[in-house]
Amino acid sequence: MRFRRILILALVLSLFFMASVLPSFSQYREYYILGKVVDTKNQPIQGVEVTLQDKNSSRGYSIKTNKKGEYKLTGLPHGIYSVTIKKEGYEIKTDEWDFNIPQERMQKVEMQTITMVTKEQFSEFKRAKQAEADFKNATEKMHQEDFDAAIEILKKMVADNPKDANAFYLLGLAYMKKQEYPEAIESLTKVVELTPSFAGAFHQLGLCYQQQNDKEKALQYFEKALELDPNNGDTLYNTGLILFGLNHVPEALANFEKALKLSPEDPEFLEMAGRCYIHQGDFARAINYLEKAKGLYKSQEKIEFLDQLIIKLKELIKK
Repeated sequence: MRFRRILILALVLSLFFMASVLPSFSQYREYYILGKVVDTKNQPIQGVEVTLQDKNSSRGYSIKTNKKGEYKLTGLPHGIYSVTIKKEGYEIKTDEWDFNIPQERMQKVEMQTITMVTKEQFSEFKRAKQAEADFKNATEKMHQEDFDAAIEILKKMVADNPKDANAFYLLGLAYMKKQEYPEAIESLTKVVELTPSFAGAFHQLGLCYQQQNDKEKALQYFEKALELDPNNGDTLYNTGLILFGLNHVPEALANFEKALKLSPEDPEFLEMAGRCYIHQGDFARAINYLEKAKGLYKSQEKIEFLDQLIIKLKELIKK
């Protein structure tokens, strides 16, 4: 009988031991996770180390991707894991995976594809974000008419990235606002070298040379701008002004007429077309254009000037 008691006691202890161990054992086969790691071109990356650390214990797991960029981990216990994804030459990624719900059976989980960037790509991304913030700041300074502050920001930007055409363009505009035309020309010339199809930069260069009274050079840049953007009314107008100043009146008139097709209610376009007709001796048509311009101008001084001009033209017609 005594032997039997010992046997029963041993059996009870054994059952108690199994009951305490089995739940702990079963938790180690709760999750089967699988996923993939790729680069920015969606190509698989081999040898990426995926490390999981249970946030509530010392349990840790580490797996590596195969040639297909795939990783698999069978028998992951439930828990919340801090995850680190790393490979030499790539920027380290971190994440948190929540597998906190216990599972009675193995639960298969397909993880979202992980995209890794190289350290070089990450650095370029940071530079781009900084450049975006700097450009926004410089633009705000321009709106506030703090051109010196804008110039300082933009000079640093182009020093950091000599291929930043946007920064060079805004820098050129800032110099133009300060009437520092040689500096503006230097920046805008860099723009047309970097982006030779950007009509706006050629237009601004034309304005710079126009302000320096270099009509031939200004005309050269305005004509290039019109090759790229033939329907820009401002460029047509400024081209017409230079041609008018060079006494090429028919060519000037052609530009003003084209500009008027784009903006028929622009008083400056109307006035200059009218002046061209005066030079051609067509006073009746000139009066027609000047009357329309007078009705659209807001400046009282301009209205009075045109009014006197129209009176003189009408007197000439009577003669």
